[in-house]
Amino acid sequence: MAATIDRAKRKVMLALSFASVALIYSLMLLGVYVTTSHQGLSCPDWPLCPNGFGIPAEKYLFEQIHRLVAVIAAATVGTTAAYAIKNVKNVSKTAIIAAAVISIQIGLGALIVFTKLNALIVATHLSTGVLLLAMALVTLLSAYRIRPEVKPAQ
Repeated sequence: MAATIDRAKRKVMLALSFASVALIYSLMLLGVYVTTSHQGLSCPDWPLCPNGFGIPAEKYLFEQIHRLVAVIAAATVGTTAAYAIKNVKNVSKTAIIAAAVISIQIGLGALIVFTKLNALIVATHLSTGVLLLAMALVTLLSAYRIRPEVKPAQ
């Protein structure tokens, strides 16, 4: 028998997991743009560019946006994992893996800056990003497959 869940909890889980997938995919697209436009070290400091929390200078714009979206994605993935642990046990394993992987991914991003674009770390960052997207997508699909509870008519 397929797992069931309260409709409201399922709806929240679907929204959180979809937001995680969308943010991770957007983050990957931003990362590809930063890399292919050779802006990878345009912002030599980590975690913030030289202007701190202010509006970034044009030369730091995409790198700063990439880092900002990474923080938002990490918070969303972490929230998704916490919600899954508390309310939707059936999808909590992949959500927890995604939360762990995004933490590793952020660390690899920092290493890329500190090592001045070491090729092995850049390749590891890319492949870990694909794993992260896969875990978030499996979480979304698993949440989608859970059937909402049908309340009996009164």
